[in-house]
Amino acid sequence: MRVLRSYFHTPSEMTRASLLTVLRAGHLKASSDYRVDRRICAGHDILLCLRGLGCVQMRGMDFPVRRGEVAWIDGAHPHAHWADRDNPWELLWLRIDGKSLAPIAEALGVSKAPVFGHTSSSTEAAKIIRRILQLLENRPPALDATLNAEVAALVAWCFRVRESEASAAAMGEKDSTPALRRVLDQLTIYYYRSWRMGELADLAGCSVPHLYRIFQRTTRMSPRKWLRRERMYHAQSRLLETGDLVKEIAEQVGYDDALYFSRDFKRFAGVSPREFRRREKPTLHVFR
Repeated sequence: MRVLRSYFHTPSEMTRASLLTVLRAGHLKASSDYRVDRRICAGHDILLCLRGLGCVQMRGMDFPVRRGEVAWIDGAHPHAHWADRDNPWELLWLRIDGKSLAPIAEALGVSKAPVFGHTSSSTEAAKIIRRILQLLENRPPALDATLNAEVAALVAWCFRVRESEASAAAMGEKDSTPALRRVLDQLTIYYYRSWRMGELADLAGCSVPHLYRIFQRTTRMSPRKWLRRERMYHAQSRLLETGDLVKEIAEQVGYDDALYFSRDFKRFAGVSPREFRRREKPTLHVFR
C-alpha cells in the first residue's frame, strides 16, 4: 500500500457535539492484499474509489465498489473493506463524525445500501473530498466551521444520488410515475381522511404491494409515514395560525382521539401541541 496523503484532526468536544467534522482523511493506492477488518470504530468512513475495484462489508453482506463510486461505512457496526486482488483500488477517504450522522446514515439507508452508484455528479464528491484534504493540510483559522460546511455538502450529494436512484428505479416501473402522482395528489388534498392501502392501490390502478414498493422507493418512506408527516405539518400550521382547541385540531387533521394525536405530535415535534403553540406562536405587542 502506498499512502499519498494522510491527515489527522482532533476537534473539540463542542465541535463534535454541534458540528459535522473530520477525524482522519487521506489518499492511498492499495496493494492487492489490502484489507481492513474492524468490529467498531469512531465515526463513519467515506471511501471514494478513484481507480480499480474494491469491496465493503456491512452486517455480513458484501458490496462491490467500482471506479467513481462512494462507499459509506457506519463505524458503529462490524465492517470490513478490501481491494480487488487483480485490480486494487485507489481511494480518497474520510472519517467523519458528528451527533447527527447516525440518523443521516439511517435516512440514506446505509446499512442495506452503503454504495452510492457512479453518476455524472461523482466528480462533485471528489472535489469536495479534495477540498477537505486541502483544509486539513492548510488548517485555516475557521477550520472546524469550514469542515462542517464541506461535510454537509458531501451529505447533500449523497441524498441527491439516492433521489436520483429512486427516480430511476421508479421510472423502470411501468406507468409508476403518473400512478404515484395520483396517490400523492389525493393524500395532499385529503390528508384528513382515513385512507386504506386498498383504496390507494385502486386509485393508482395497481396492487397494494406494487404501490407500496414504488411509494417507498420514490419517497423513502411508507404511505402511512408520509400521511402522518403531512398531517403534522397541517397541525403545526393550525396551532400557530388559529385559536382552535387541540381537540378540534386533532379532528381537523384526521385524528379521532385527541390524546393519541397529542402523543403522536410529541413524537414528531419533540414537544406537546400546547407547548409547541406556547413556544412558537409569536406574541403581538401593540405600542400606543
